[in-house]
Amino acid sequence: MLVRLSRPKGNPRMRHHLFCYGSLQFPEVINAVVGRHFQGRRAALHGYAAFDVRRAEYPGIRPQPGRTTSGQVYSGLTPDELAVLDRFEGRLYERRRLAVRMADGRRRGVWVYAIKPGRIRRLAPTRWDRRTFRQRRYHRFMQRFVHARRPVFAPRDR
Repeated sequence: MLVRLSRPKGNPRMRHHLFCYGSLQFPEVINAVVGRHFQGRRAALHGYAAFDVRRAEYPGIRPQPGRTTSGQVYSGLTPDELAVLDRFEGRLYERRRLAVRMADGRRRGVWVYAIKPGRIRRLAPTRWDRRTFRQRRYHRFMQRFVHARRPVFAPRDR
């Protein structure tokens, strides 16, 4: 199921689950973007693989049978927080509703940001590596995409 939203609709008290496989799987990144603390739980997205985005520090996923992408599920996100994340992710990604397998074996329907079909060419052939990001790209990513772009995605006053 594919959903394109500029602003999540529905009950403002409704809470959502989000699977993060790239930079947002690091709690300090999602905390800095959304502005509150989240505790993630390990999960796996089957049938998708994460690849480097060309000329960027972050990854994107695309369908790939037989592959699994590991990450974190954050629970309790509000529609306003998803709107912040939609702006943070930008035009390269779309938010999709997919099923992940939690560490305890249960399946859960969650939101996932995936590369838009028309932009798959932006993905490099190299698989994205969490350790390499943490060791070599994390600080640059935080400066360029979290701190410097805050006016683009920060929560908007009503």
